[in-house]
Amino acid sequence: MERILSEVSAANMRGPLDKLHELLADEKLGPYWLNQLVLMMRKESTHILTDKWRQALSNEYTWESAEAHFLKTKKLWYNEPEWPFQICVLEIDGMNTEQLLKKWWGRYQFHSPEDKMAEEIKNLGLLSSSQKRKILLIRLQTRFLNLLPDAKFSEINQAHPKFNLSYCPPETAFFMRPLVEKYFDSKPTLFAMNFTPPTMVDENKKRIFYLAPERGYGNGLYMGAWDLHRNNQAETNSHWIFQYNLK
Repeated sequence: MERILSEVSAANMRGPLDKLHELLADEKLGPYWLNQLVLMMRKESTHILTDKWRQALSNEYTWESAEAHFLKTKKLWYNEPEWPFQICVLEIDGMNTEQLLKKWWGRYQFHSPEDKMAEEIKNLGLLSSSQKRKILLIRLQTRFLNLLPDAKFSEINQAHPKFNLSYCPPETAFFMRPLVEKYFDSKPTLFAMNFTPPTMVDENKKRIFYLAPERGYGNGLYMGAWDLHRNNQAETNSHWIFQYNLK
């Protein structure tokens, strides 16, 4: 059956075209939007991790570039202009609970709601100092995992070996937060975690840390925690952070 469509007038096009010009003219993101437009015109999928992107992620040089970018600019996240995702190399561990609490209080003691996140540090169980290590992380929208639109929380918050993705260590969020100032997305970014604090009694729930935009204060961020049931429906356009595993 042929779909009936109304005529498109010049007035109808003015708004979308103005927005397109604005996106393409952006100094930083213009190349990405141009690439997305080209893909759409070629009828290529822009909603999955393509073989080309997956090959780039499996290359050690890609992650070396991400780390070099951070050392040079002090900006944690790195991406090539055409990527719809970001990657980083993050150093974690090296602190026990007391040391991490002291560092957290020194920065966020009077910043609600992050001052309350100190209680979550106590739940991590960092009993002794451990050697510092570097982990590879990717931040992407869950639609790139090729999930159905009505995917449940448990279907997203798990390892995805097809894409070399696994859970983040629970302490990841606390080491990342001081290095991230803002995101330009309107919704929270969640950390994929297999974390159940000692006080949680519902075995169908997991505690998730997230970074969300501050409402009414520009593009600033704050960090929080949710207890989510495995059957909660999750939006496929939301951003999640996974640990990436190089083969």
